[in-house]
Amino acid sequence: MNEADYHRYIAAFDARDYDTLETFFTDDFVLENAGFAVRGKTAFREFYRFFHEFCREEVEFKEFFPGQTGFVANVVITFTGLKELTQAELDRRGYPGMTAIPVGISVPLEFYIHYLLNDEGRIHYIKGTVWEPEPR
Repeated sequence: MNEADYHRYIAAFDARDYDTLETFFTDDFVLENAGFAVRGKTAFREFYRFFHEFCREEVEFKEFFPGQTGFVANVVITFTGLKELTQAELDRRGYPGMTAIPVGISVPLEFYIHYLLNDEGRIHYIKGTVWEPEPR
C-alpha cells in the first residue's frame, strides 16, 4: 500500500464504504484500539456499524511514513456525537477504553497509526496512538 492507496482508504472510511475498506484488509486482520481488539472483517464491520450509529468520524490526512513491513500515517480524526451513547453501553459491548462523545460535540484528535502489511500489501494489523504535544 502506498500513499495514493491510503488516500483511497481514507475516502472509503469517511464514506462508510465498508465493502471497499475490506478490500484493503487480510481476512484475519486485527485492529487494536483503546484497550480492545477487533479481529477480522466481520467484527470490523459490526464494530463500526455500531459506533458510526452514535458517532461520525472524519479523517484529515497529515503525513505518510512508509516502512519495510508497513507504514505509519499521521491523521487528525474528528469525532462528532450523533446519538446518545453511555459509557455503560460501551463497557457492556466490550469497548471499555472508548469514551462516549456527547451529542453535537466534535472532538479532533491527532493520531499516529501503525499499519502492518502482508506480502501482498494488504493490511493485517492496525494500532494507533493519540499524539499529545507537550504544552508550550
